Amino acid sequence: MEGKKIALLIDAENISYKNSKQIIEKMKEKGNLLIKHVVADWTKITGAKRTQINKQTCRDYQIEGWRLESNKYSLTPVQQFSYVSGKNASDLALTIEAMKILYEKPYITTFCLVSNDSDFTRLAQELRMHDKEVIGMGESDKAIEEFRNAFNEFYYLGEGLEDEEEDKPVERKPREKHANRVLPKEQFEYLKQIIEDSIAEDGVAYYSYISAAMKNQFSDFVPENYGCKNVSGLMKKLLPYLKGYKEVKEPIPNNPTGFIMMLKKEKK
Repeated sequence: MEGKKIALLIDAENISYKNSKQIIEKMKEKGNLLIKHVVADWTKITGAKRTQINKQTCRDYQIEGWRLESNKYSLTPVQQFSYVSGKNASDLALTIEAMKILYEKPYITTFCLVSNDSDFTRLAQELRMHDKEVIGMGESDKAIEEFRNAFNEFYYLGEGLEDEEEDKPVERKPREKHANRVLPKEQFEYLKQIIEDSIAEDGVAYYSYISAAMKNQFSDFVPENYGCKNVSGLMKKLLPYLKGYKEVKEPIPNNPTGFIMMLKKEKK
């Protein structure tokens, strides 16, 4: 099967440059990263400094940080001037870049939009209507639910703009914000219903089915968002809260190292 051909579009004024390693590595895992654009008003790097606006720290060196990361990861900077002070200038430019790629490079199968800005919800929906896979990346406490669910998958990033305390850009590993997190109540209740319905019909609830059904409803049902490497790890983390079920693994025929993971009801 031919691998995914990916276009990565980053809103540099909305996402911390310290997430660059996490973003690039995750997309390389997904497939062939052919396009890597990062959008900002790059004139802001001139005399990069910290200023105070309404008690919130506005760090001009955020753009300088992305400039350095662009060199490191061979990202293509896209310039968009800020015509109105205090407003993110990259919104329209990123949307234009996405639509140009959509129509000029039809071989692209997957778009990754990196932003917390819910204004990109319609863009994600439009790309999906053109039969493209659309992956989102942002912060769990900034990206609203309606925005997250516009994507096929949504990954949480480990750094936020408010986390930046240094006076100049430095490389730092993403913080594991969500390592101890469990599912939100709405998702957990939906998960229990999926499991119960599957067991009532088939006698078991396969992890592969649970994952597909949950992701179809909640794009951020991704193991990495909860500090787990795979679905099995996430289900093991949730198992103590799933009373009355036990984990079962069955070997895959002709595959001595492979197993099919599932849940069954415990016998009383």
